[in-house]
Amino acid sequence: MSNSMAKVFLRNFSKYINADAGKTFLDVLRENGIPIRSDCGGIGECGKCKIIVEGGVTTPLTEAEKRFLSVDDIDKGVRLACQVKVVTGEYTVWIPFESLLQKYKSADIGFEREVVLKPAIRKFFALAKPASLEDVRADLERLLEGVSSYVDVDGVDTDLYIVKKIPDVLRGGDWSTTLVFWNNKLLDVEAGDTRKRLYGVAVDIGTSKIVLHLVDLSTGETVAVESMQNPQASFGADIISRITYAMKSSENLAKLQQLVVKAINILIERTTSRSGVDKRDVYEVVVAGNTAMHHLFLGINPSYLGLSPYVPAVRRGVYAYAKELGIEINERGVVYALPVVAGYVGSDALADAVAVGLDECKEPCMLIDIGTNSEIILNTGKEILACSTPAGPAFEGASISFGMRAVVGAIDQVFIYFDKSLGDYSVRYTVIGGSKPVGICGSALIDIVTNLYKLGIIDFRGRFREGVESKRLTVENGRKKFVIVWASETGINKDIAIDGRDINEFILAKAAVATGINVLLRHTNLSVENIEKIYIAGSFGTYINIENAMEVGLLPKTSQRKYTFVGNTAISGAKMALKSVEIRKRFEELAKKINYIELAAHPLFKQEFVQNLRLPSYIISKPV
Repeated sequence: MSNSMAKVFLRNFSKYINADAGKTFLDVLRENGIPIRSDCGGIGECGKCKIIVEGGVTTPLTEAEKRFLSVDDIDKGVRLACQVKVVTGEYTVWIPFESLLQKYKSADIGFEREVVLKPAIRKFFALAKPASLEDVRADLERLLEGVSSYVDVDGVDTDLYIVKKIPDVLRGGDWSTTLVFWNNKLLDVEAGDTRKRLYGVAVDIGTSKIVLHLVDLSTGETVAVESMQNPQASFGADIISRITYAMKSSENLAKLQQLVVKAINILIERTTSRSGVDKRDVYEVVVAGNTAMHHLFLGINPSYLGLSPYVPAVRRGVYAYAKELGIEINERGVVYALPVVAGYVGSDALADAVAVGLDECKEPCMLIDIGTNSEIILNTGKEILACSTPAGPAFEGASISFGMRAVVGAIDQVFIYFDKSLGDYSVRYTVIGGSKPVGICGSALIDIVTNLYKLGIIDFRGRFREGVESKRLTVENGRKKFVIVWASETGINKDIAIDGRDINEFILAKAAVATGINVLLRHTNLSVENIEKIYIAGSFGTYINIENAMEVGLLPKTSQRKYTFVGNTAISGAKMALKSVEIRKRFEELAKKINYIELAAHPLFKQEFVQNLRLPSYIISKPV
């Protein structure tokens, strides 16, 4: 081992890895595929990449580490992986549970509507007449004759690959052949009758999670479902962090693309293996995702999504051979990336709308997909509008002291009340997986802020009120906080608490969402009472308490009966497009039809945002 190299033993994984001197431990761990959290992308702004470093020489504590690490942390050797650099020698590193990326409790399925099965991929069986001295037609000609009842043979598009393959396949299959078409493109020819072996996959590439459904395209049945954490998360929990990373070099862009391609291949392998399907019988992949995920997957430079006026490279659907992208299905398989609407309204939002039939509403209806980047689509009955609001990472936990995604160990529901027998406040909570809690996810954050406000512990600006007495109200480093779970009950031996900065982060996030909703309503001279149905889509929306979300001002206060939780409709819409070329036409038409509103440029934006920076802020302003 050279002087410029160090050796690191990872105690969690019982393995040694080599590390280049001068690199941060975060970079070293990423390069070796270790699933460490880095919600801010490694710029020292989240404090989530904590590691314990033993042995070896390390660089001094940075200002970022002094902000996020307590004296006790420092005494134990805790460092931020994005700040501490490898110098020389041998190290032993322990990565705490809360610093590792965990399996995300996210909706893998959503509301689905039946569609008439009409996939782009079709198979036709042809029994060709053997060639003879009396019949010397070309092999392609005699092959197409066998499917002339189903296909406009004059419009068939073919290529050299097919021409080279036909002679041997025809004779090897004793003149019985299956023709594989993708629209009017003759994609492949196979010996014998393979019509029953026809599969495709639908993929939702989320910022946090990738979901994949394997579908039998001969029946329309969903055969298997798999999901996993988006491995790009180590390069930032939010879209902007990943765009910034990709902008630095073409190598960085390629790395992010390869990560998501590898993840999709893993999910294809899992679903096909579990269901006994040969990957060579998978012919198409239909992909939905926000515009940044769309560009990164396709290897398109996303730089201009991060720069005003935030324009995507392409809006319409994009087709490519799977082989070009490294997707491991049939060697002639095709990938179709669904159309996007704008720089920050992607094909996932479009898929949400198609899945619930938002474009078919006769009365005003709205769809809200809450996340780091929240999309809102409103159909007034006469026109369809959309906007995107950068809610920030609060809902995903990145900017919250003990915040985390909805994974095992996350508190997902909270109820705070005054216990007369104790003469103090008590907290009831539930934990994903039933284990000891290690943090708080977004749905619990809504419950906490709502309860603290209703109990008078915080005021309408989210500040802790003076004069409230409770053992749960403590002060650390000059910051007042409310303890949700005492250290003795947690899996991290620390009090899990919420402080004023956390509450402020939440208020900023909920204000962004509420502002997007209000601006669309006022822009169209509607109030929430005019809306007949409100669809809540996405993984985060699946688990929130709707009453608390309304009370705290995240969602418009109206009859709960108007709200419908539809789950992951991004995957549902992608699957509809996989099954039907008619649905694809609807995607393309809807992408053109939607009127995108850029919130930052709207004259009502500043006024609405300021109004929503308070609790409760659910009162919808009167139409202008």
